Amino acid sequence: MNSSDRLDRIEAILAATAVQQQANTEALTRLEAQTSANSEAIGRLEVQTLANATAIDRLTDRVDRLAQRFDGLVSAIGSHQEALRLISQQNNEWREQMRIIQTEIRDLWQYLNNQLRNRGNGGGQN
Repeated sequence: MNSSDRLDRIEAILAATAVQQQANTEALTRLEAQTSANSEAIGRLEVQTLANATAIDRLTDRVDRLAQRFDGLVSAIGSHQEALRLISQQNNEWREQMRIIQTEIRDLWQYLNNQLRNRGNGGGQN
């Protein structure tokens, strides 16, 4: 192999190396741009994540307040149910007393009717 062939090969390798170095430089530039875009996107995601966490905290607080209200309503319903049970019991007692009174009134009415009939028939006159 002569020196001229050897120089041609070295020049070809150097030319190929220069082309590859240019391609690598362009690829690094694209990677830097993509890395910068990714960093910006990550920053936006961090901001959005913080906003979402704040919104979730507010919603959690609202759910807690609603749960407390619901517990209060359940307690109030329990109290009202007890009151309704007592009212129903009292109503049943009044109905029983009214039935007893109606029976007594009916018995008195029959007694008075019998007394009036007996007087009209000449009985029971003193």
